[in-house]
Amino acid sequence: MPELQPGSTVHGRDMPPAQFDLDWTTISNITTTSYITGTPSVGVTFTAPSSGRVLVAIGCGIRNNAATTERAIVTFAILEDNIDGVVHTAVDGASGVMSQGVPLSQDFTYMGSLKMVSDLTPGKGYLCQVYYRSTAGAGTVDISSRDVSVIPLT
Repeated sequence: MPELQPGSTVHGRDMPPAQFDLDWTTISNITTTSYITGTPSVGVTFTAPSSGRVLVAIGCGIRNNAATTERAIVTFAILEDNIDGVVHTAVDGASGVMSQGVPLSQDFTYMGSLKMVSDLTPGKGYLCQVYYRSTAGAGTVDISSRDVSVIPLT
């Protein structure tokens, strides 16, 4: 992808606006072991900058509400155009946030994760969607919030 050199004139198409979405809906006793978007879904559409690179920041409040080793994982995927588009960046738990496997308290822990995504097609539209799942399906993990930010990079 082309680099913006020091002293270059930056045009609007080079750096489209950052995008953000947030939902505070509590999702309790999660049993799904496959990644899902949940209701309501949390995601943003964005236009890839000239560099083809963006910084994706996700955050969430998660907890284990019982003495089990079950964990909640919150992560993201990037799809071309919309929810039915071709997957550009697959769902990957290593790019997300994972709860602890034991209940230290009944309080939610709020965490975040950053990942640079590259090889996007400049000027193309994408959807960055938040996904979550349980590691064991026992229904002892909860999510209190989910958010995503997509920030264009030079």
